[in-house]
Amino acid sequence: QARKLPKEGDSVLILGANGKSGVLCGYEAMKKVGPKGNVVGVVRNPAQVPALMELGVYNKVIVASATEPIAVLDAALAANDGKEYDISICCVNIESCEMSAILPVRDDGIVYFFSMATSFTKAALGAEGIGKDVTMIIGNGYTKDHAEITLNVLRENEKLRKLFDEKYC
Repeated sequence: QARKLPKEGDSVLILGANGKSGVLCGYEAMKKVGPKGNVVGVVRNPAQVPALMELGVYNKVIVASATEPIAVLDAALAANDGKEYDISICCVNIESCEMSAILPVRDDGIVYFFSMATSFTKAALGAEGIGKDVTMIIGNGYTKDHAEITLNVLRENEKLRKLFDEKYC
């Protein structure tokens, strides 16, 4: 979905930026938004920032816990020149990250939940409670040709391939 949703020039926020899904989403989003776009990753551990920036899959990486929506909002807006995001993608696989994905997104923007820990009650009522008119999408990990797309990403990007070989093989 990270290759379908963003458009050239969009700003994309990825929560859980250091995981498998996060780095793959970051890579695809960077290709789609181009040089005028902004792809920002969110991680909890500051030690992860240098390696993620070295991968080249984010324009910026911010440090905040995805379970603390105000901290995420403040850091995310600062990383996007004070502007709300067009899209957020939540790849964090822990509970209570819904509002961190919703708060930084502009009205009529897209929030993509790619986590089985998502409470859709919290997401729907939370967005309503703060008056956010966003499109919320439930991710299931499948898109047509997803396996081939992923293999091609690993063929295209030596740094990602090395990361996957070292971390997951």
